[in-house]
Amino acid sequence: MDLDLATAAIQQTRIELAATCRWASRLGFQSGVCNHFSVAVPGHPNLMLINPEGFFWDEVTASSLVLATHDGTILSTNGNTVELTAFCIHAPIHRLLPQATAVLHTHMHHATAICTREGGTVAPTYLSGMSFYNRIAYDRGFSGAAVTPAEGERLAGMIGDKIVLMMDNHGPLVIGQTLGEALLTLIYLEDTCKIQLLAESGNATLQPIREDLLKRVKVPNQMFEAYGRTFMKALIRRLTREEPDFLS
Repeated sequence: MDLDLATAAIQQTRIELAATCRWASRLGFQSGVCNHFSVAVPGHPNLMLINPEGFFWDEVTASSLVLATHDGTILSTNGNTVELTAFCIHAPIHRLLPQATAVLHTHMHHATAICTREGGTVAPTYLSGMSFYNRIAYDRGFSGAAVTPAEGERLAGMIGDKIVLMMDNHGPLVIGQTLGEALLTLIYLEDTCKIQLLAESGNATLQPIREDLLKRVKVPNQMFEAYGRTFMKALIRRLTREEPDFLS
């Protein structure tokens, strides 16, 4: 396969994905050495970059990422591999949803807690949660770990035009047109779920946001997308100062 994979755009994407892993680690979003973040390769939508199997997110560097095709062929030469479920979930979503440049999946505690509730839903009762109004899909068909691409194809169909998929008995998955947007979505989702769970403690009743206010949120939310770009610049600046090895 004769490809130019040393472009400035691809190197920047590598840096952003490594930074996304590092920041999510700081926030405590990783479960063991599991969960996966992936991004489409600029100029090569049939390829993706994904975090390597067996690495803590705070160990990930730009060069340790795995470059792979959607059928599971690894093109990178760093010796790193990718867990089967990562291919089975992420590759089909990238392949079937052009808007899913970035695909982030975690088992972060508060969002996953909502996923373990019978009929659990995210309530738009918090300012940041307004971004999710009519933008969350719910997968009620849990059937165990994803070990075939057919499962990823099913999940892609569930997501449709939404940006969040809450998977029963499993956890959340978010997509975005940039890594910054997707990571910000993930953070806002966890904050929204945490505040919801705290507010519901002691059988308290949630205070809803008026429907007319929720309907004012534009889709796509251009301000949110722009904030994602600003956020990515800020976290790369911070990590460059505090954890410069992620750039290597």
